[in-house]
Amino acid sequence: MAKQIFNIVRILAVSLSLAVMAAGCIQEEDRILSDEEGKDASSFVSLCFITSGTPVTRSNPTGGEYGDGQEMGQDYESEIKTAVAFFFKGEEGVNSAPTTPIRATVVFQEFMEDAADDNSGERIYTTVPRQIHLENGVYHALVVANPHSDWWSGRTLTLADVRDYIQTEAWSEKAVDTGVAYSDFVMTSASDASLILNSNPAKDPAIVSIDVERMAARLDYKAEASYPCTDPAYEGATVEITGAMLVNDLMAGSFLMKRVAPTVDGTPEYLGEEKEVNGVQTNYVLDPWTQAKNGSNNSFVINGMPNRPVSELFGTWFPGSSEDPNWWDSRVKPGVSVSDGFEMWQRIGYTLENTTKYSETGERYNTGVVFKARFHPKGVLNYKDGETFFALGTQLYASMEDLMFRFYGDDFYRTFPEIEQCQNWGEVRAFVRNTLLEKDPSGYPSYLTKLAEDKADGDPVTDSSLLTWANYMWNECGYRKDTEGKVHIDENGKQTRQALNVYGVRTYEQGICYYTWWVRHSNDQNADHNGVMEYAIVRNNIYKLTVQAVYSLGGDIPGNESIMVDVYVNDWLLLDPEILPM
Repeated sequence: MAKQIFNIVRILAVSLSLAVMAAGCIQEEDRILSDEEGKDASSFVSLCFITSGTPVTRSNPTGGEYGDGQEMGQDYESEIKTAVAFFFKGEEGVNSAPTTPIRATVVFQEFMEDAADDNSGERIYTTVPRQIHLENGVYHALVVANPHSDWWSGRTLTLADVRDYIQTEAWSEKAVDTGVAYSDFVMTSASDASLILNSNPAKDPAIVSIDVERMAARLDYKAEASYPCTDPAYEGATVEITGAMLVNDLMAGSFLMKRVAPTVDGTPEYLGEEKEVNGVQTNYVLDPWTQAKNGSNNSFVINGMPNRPVSELFGTWFPGSSEDPNWWDSRVKPGVSVSDGFEMWQRIGYTLENTTKYSETGERYNTGVVFKARFHPKGVLNYKDGETFFALGTQLYASMEDLMFRFYGDDFYRTFPEIEQCQNWGEVRAFVRNTLLEKDPSGYPSYLTKLAEDKADGDPVTDSSLLTWANYMWNECGYRKDTEGKVHIDENGKQTRQALNVYGVRTYEQGICYYTWWVRHSNDQNADHNGVMEYAIVRNNIYKLTVQAVYSLGGDIPGNESIMVDVYVNDWLLLDPEILPM
């Protein structure tokens, strides 16, 4: 499992004058937590951020901290505008006692960006220094870049307050003409770090290096222009992938500092590494709700509010998502082109880390990607490429009329018009018994039976022309075929797919179908068993999905239909892409 260590941030303690710090700094003054520390003792601190690569994950991903390689991030993913550093003492560093006091909190807002290293691709940000009022000695530091809020302001903090803080915003997004512009990615300490303060003057700075990683994970995909459908049931058909979107994308928040544990309820190690044996993950990365994601639990504490439903954890919760194909069609987008330095990919989007116990793997909690595709069938009677078609089992039809003719034969055109000859409801019931079949795929018998429910046999039918199959399809299913033979759906205020799906008919408007892929972070090499962190999302990773092949027709809305995909997880440094089977 590749962990994208997109940024490596080194904190440089340097002596410079506090006078150069701009007025209007957003943070409170650096504070002294103990008079014994000495109000006159101070050193100057500057942060030096060096952005480098982060991990990449593939469909057959290698577990562990750096499993599949690294990839440089995009410029907007690396920009640093503000940073806050928390200084404390503790023999075990970030894993010291939770009550360990934070001795000073320092915010930096002014940065100088140095030229990028053409060889490594790194960008270096150095802050204008700040004075820190602490007595001389050894300190540890935790850093947050682009923190989004000054949640620490006015508080007396402990180490637990920092480690366990749940960050609900890990980036900013703004609508632009081309889609969405992303910025202000939150980056936090990736490893423990210490520094020695010794009243450091400008000519003798105290220096400490701190690695940081993005709290967000990114997902990209790549597809060929067209794929042959290899399912013999659809011989000659081709498929083109037109877009992708995230489902079960966790948005409720993430622990400020990453933590790992051998089990989902185990004692966490803060800023610990993901461990593997022979490429198979052996420990868990924990998000704030990992342990609570079990069975059908629907009671979560979110933003301090108890008893919240599972759907509130995610941007789009898959089990509760819409059954309207138009809803999916409007949300699944082509993606935005991004380069990894070698190839172009389509960025799907970002999400926070999302993990579950291996036994809870499934569509209720794990993050997935819904791919939208256009299916081009071959050999379908009366069908014109790009138009709507219908499916019953593996049989495809250009219209519901063609489907009904296949089901009823000549009776569909010869005997169905007899409904207009019915004078009373007894004759309507006889028409249903003698002409219609129980498993009629249009639902027509159920419709007529329901209309006759509260009618006596002798009650007259006022207008039998309203009982025809064509009127039923228009009034109840929003379906019609015009005089030129073109099919129209979702009219008359009805949703055609939902009306017909009850009877086993799938509706593919303009040939659009969907495939769902569940994102993997590791692989236990056992097809019959879900391994530790096999399906998961971890911060600072880039999950790169390459659609390798398409076997069959997808769903008319996202479901269990799959594609062949190779997935590579990059630690935000360049790694080979992953391939997805669909």
